[in-house]
Amino acid sequence: MKQILFFDVDGTLFDNKHHKVPQSAIDTLQILGRHYLLGIATGRSLHTLFEFKITEMYPWDVYVCNNGQLAYDANHKEIYRNPLKPEIVDNFLSIAKQRKEPLLLGTPYWYQFQEVNDYQREAHDYFNLPIPQAIGDIHQDVFMICLYGPKGFNYEAYQMEGVDLLPGQSTYCDVIAKGSGKEVGIAKVMNILHADTYVAFGDSDNDLGMLKNADYAIVLGQGSESAKQLADYITKPVDEDGIAYAYAHCEIFDTIRRLEQKENNKE
Repeated sequence: MKQILFFDVDGTLFDNKHHKVPQSAIDTLQILGRHYLLGIATGRSLHTLFEFKITEMYPWDVYVCNNGQLAYDANHKEIYRNPLKPEIVDNFLSIAKQRKEPLLLGTPYWYQFQEVNDYQREAHDYFNLPIPQAIGDIHQDVFMICLYGPKGFNYEAYQMEGVDLLPGQSTYCDVIAKGSGKEVGIAKVMNILHADTYVAFGDSDNDLGMLKNADYAIVLGQGSESAKQLADYITKPVDEDGIAYAYAHCEIFDTIRRLEQKENNKE
């Protein structure tokens, strides 16, 4: 049986408080990678994974990016794409212009539409990301849109047919094609890789579909209450070595821990 472990990035692998991946998580990936295929499942684009050197911390087998809208193989070759319909993008641009609010457009590179506001600054500080360059007109496929507003905001003005709105852990909301979250991208790449089952590590509301559809779901200790309700196991927070703690204590890794112990004893 071929199984994949999928890891969200922000708040799961990446500690947004200290803006780094804990060394304990990197060490744990090296162990897990000897027994499983390992994949990324993130709202980030592949470009930002390169920028933050997530691609260098482990030789990942697959990348599900932009909340499931784009996927890449181990060599960073695109293997799945699901752009927003152009008329939906036009509607969002029109609403944002009327309301004088910023949008971020994922093409998969990120482009800024309209002036930055305080909510966007707060969200980008949370991710430790610069504000991208501005654009006028866009003539590329758009795979994801980011909106900005206070925590708990319902983004009612942007509710429309054909999209799902996924509020995040900070002052932002991701917009993707309806019914096409991380779990859909994961299903596509599992079929390509002929994988049977997957384990999901996540923390946020944009992980809910991925966690719900997983054969086993692990949620970080600081994760949202909605994510925790779907967890088979809740580990410690990311900044308290949550990935390493899950490996050390979660029952699904019992067999691997015994195998690793035997190997260590031989040495």
